[in-house]
Amino acid sequence: MIRKLQENQMGEKLAQAFPNKTKIAICIVVRTCLVIVICLAGVRGINGIKEWFSSLKGIVIFCVLFAIGIFWGFYPLIHLRDLLIFYENGIRVNKRNYLFSQIGKIRFCDYQTGILTHQMMQTDLRNFDVTYLARPKRAYNQAYLN
Repeated sequence: MIRKLQENQMGEKLAQAFPNKTKIAICIVVRTCLVIVICLAGVRGINGIKEWFSSLKGIVIFCVLFAIGIFWGFYPLIHLRDLLIFYENGIRVNKRNYLFSQIGKIRFCDYQTGILTHQMMQTDLRNFDVTYLARPKRAYNQAYLN
């Protein structure tokens, strides 16, 4: 009941930002290649694999570390569900509605870690990671500044 009431208060949909599938795919490829390189360096190349796989303990350690690495490599897939919708009286971030009276002013901040650029949407309530969305600033400008 409260959710439907809040959806009615949101007003008309003005713009939205969908997941950037290209960026997600590039991140997955880079992370997976990094995991493979680190695993091969850890076993000292292709010839070192024979030493690791000569005992059951080596096989288990290698498989556990490789599984953790692959999980880390494919982690950006969870961002395929990300969605940002701008309404007249608020926003929806990943199926949660926020009225402007709750979140206050919206600001965008880009920061770089290594070669990757991350993007945050900062509000008075909390900061939202919009790194994997396609052009969230453009959607915001289209919704409220045009």
